Amino acid sequence: MVNNTGAGIKRDFDDFARQTFDLVVVGGGIIGTGIVRDATLRGLKTLLLEKEDFAYGTTSRSTRLIHGGLRYLRQLEFRLVRQDMREREVLLRIAPHLVHPLPFLIPMTGYSSRMVMALGMRLYDILSYDKSLPSFRYLSRRETLELEPDLQLDGLIGSYLYYDCQIPFAERLCLENVLSAAEGGASIANHARVTDLLRDGDSVSGVRVEDTLSGEVYQIATRLLVNAAGPWMGRVLDMLDHHSAPMLRTTKGVHLLTPHICNNALVLFARADGRLFFAIPWQGYTLIGTTDTDYSGDLDTVHAEASDVDYLLTEVRHAFPSVKEEEIFYTTAGLRALAGSRSGRASNVSRQHRVIDHEVTDSVKGFISVVGGKITGYRAIAQEVVDLVCRKLGLNVPCSTAEARLPGAPAARQGKVAQVALDNGLSVETVAHLNALYGSRLYQVLELAHNDARGSQTICAHSPDILAQIWHATQMEGALTVNDFLLRRSAIGLAPCQGLDAVETVAREMGRLLGWSSAEQERQVKAYRSSVALSQRFRAGAIDS
Repeated sequence: MVNNTGAGIKRDFDDFARQTFDLVVVGGGIIGTGIVRDATLRGLKTLLLEKEDFAYGTTSRSTRLIHGGLRYLRQLEFRLVRQDMREREVLLRIAPHLVHPLPFLIPMTGYSSRMVMALGMRLYDILSYDKSLPSFRYLSRRETLELEPDLQLDGLIGSYLYYDCQIPFAERLCLENVLSAAEGGASIANHARVTDLLRDGDSVSGVRVEDTLSGEVYQIATRLLVNAAGPWMGRVLDMLDHHSAPMLRTTKGVHLLTPHICNNALVLFARADGRLFFAIPWQGYTLIGTTDTDYSGDLDTVHAEASDVDYLLTEVRHAFPSVKEEEIFYTTAGLRALAGSRSGRASNVSRQHRVIDHEVTDSVKGFISVVGGKITGYRAIAQEVVDLVCRKLGLNVPCSTAEARLPGAPAARQGKVAQVALDNGLSVETVAHLNALYGSRLYQVLELAHNDARGSQTICAHSPDILAQIWHATQMEGALTVNDFLLRRSAIGLAPCQGLDAVETVAREMGRLLGWSSAEQERQVKAYRSSVALSQRFRAGAIDS
């Protein structure tokens, strides 16, 4: 197995074990990767450890929105909404290739609800007073149906139009934080499971970590440890002899991918319980979700149950009666780690994060945990954590992540895409797709394709991705399994076919670069098929794979 996964990402456990880091971060989701980037930009010697892959958990299974959270106004969480409105603007500046304005419609079915919503819309505008997006406006019934001719909501009188943002590939936002940190000198390791905490008296002094690809175990020293493991944070906490358990509530969110049903994002309200949910255009299809139910099962095999699908189908059919269960391409299911009580409805638990200094709560020095938070606010949460880290290390270094653009920013201008396609002998569709995925880093992929004619070949008949992306992901972006590439480095596994037509090709190409035997290639294919099977478990008669 190749340890060094390419320029920029250094995965060398022997080297890690010889060093003492200023900061080790456990958890490679959006919060953890944001912390690592911030710390690295401030000059800290930092290591990121992720037990699976970057964006593996909650980040890749979200609603793919960058938004203030309209529903949090009902819960009077004005501070949270204001923070996320501010962070939405930051992300539009530092990641314009990944974050895009998206129009939302809120259909109205009664004049009293319209008056309440008008107040909410004005408040949403006030809290985003420094926004670059257009303000809301009211549309008549006729104007609403002109935009959404398939909308069949009983009693429709009109709608409110407002703007938030979409991040079609949240996985790439997470990965670009990793790449930025690696370029700044951070040490990075996915498929690295922390198995124990090392102690020096009343301080955490390091971690014991297993390279899950080789089975080797290493001890790594650090001055500070941050637990940003999201739903898995409890497993890290349990490695302490004793700790005061934070109020932690794990809830499940399910989405459905269906054929295209709407032109704009729709904000809908479930008749069963009044919850807000979305129908959102995504990649030429529609993403419907999310649910919000308590979860206590296996964290690594979470999946949509038939009841989750029934709930979303029943509710979305009040607006779009034509949606059929048999037309669902697949489901996604992710977990939220919420900083809140286990009492009351799951959907009412605050999304406000908490930063826990275990020196204060448990008299354990050198250990910090992060609970809760949303993708939208990840950068501000990371800043808060690294501010605390710097104070503990006696440093006074300002945060620069609100100004420093992420590695792929900006993307090539639309007018240049056709010329790039012509220069490289590729279709405009392919180059536009690469531009959306990689931003300015698309030229790295194009260079690989230029150096080897095979690189321009498509991987799957259902997507424009090309072979050079496999090489790039393996050599430059830390992809070490077929799952890593299909689900988190490309869009192939997110397409309706879920990459099942391409899995053998990907295993063969990755195997050639990583030295896999034929048996290992077969194991990788089987592991990917098992992952995909979870997304189909809701179907009648589905069995464990």
